[in-house]
Amino acid sequence: MPLWTGEDEPPLGHDHPMLGPFVRFAYSTVIQPAVWFRKNVVEPNRGETQAWYHRRYRRVPTIDECYVDDVVCREEANVQFQRDWRVDQEIVSILRGRMEDCFFYEKGTGIASLGPPKEGVVIDVSEGSQHVCKPIMDTYNRAAKNFFIKYGEMGYNMRVEHAFMKQKHRLMWERRHGEIGTGMKKDEE
Repeated sequence: MPLWTGEDEPPLGHDHPMLGPFVRFAYSTVIQPAVWFRKNVVEPNRGETQAWYHRRYRRVPTIDECYVDDVVCREEANVQFQRDWRVDQEIVSILRGRMEDCFFYEKGTGIASLGPPKEGVVIDVSEGSQHVCKPIMDTYNRAAKNFFIKYGEMGYNMRVEHAFMKQKHRLMWERRHGEIGTGMKKDEE
């Protein structure tokens, strides 16, 4: 938004019968000096504007690359793990918000909103559904499942070592019994 200099239009209320003189006085004593200072001092000395980017953290070695007695490496891996947790948490939150917005806006639009309210499911997102919210809900469910697989049931004060052990135990379980949630494999004899 460009700086308002007052040259394009006078200040709001300058022509008011009662407050006009006060508005013009306040403008000339408070705003005009600030505008003059910005135009004649700040902007000429500013130089070229630089692009602003989010800070990028360099990836450090993960916990499986750290030696057991290397405390610094383990702490760096833990800080990176906490940062990744916050990023993943925000991603899941954004996806949840998009899904809820889609449900809100698509629930009462079109022919479905006419007539008496329907009993039962208003938005059909079952398997094979062609509803516009179905892909958004599938993306959210997949992200929430992966988030729970990585961070679930570990508490707030989790450490990267706990997540690494959880991953190791999950991989061992899946090698012996199949994917989690499908039940245990039967011994074939």
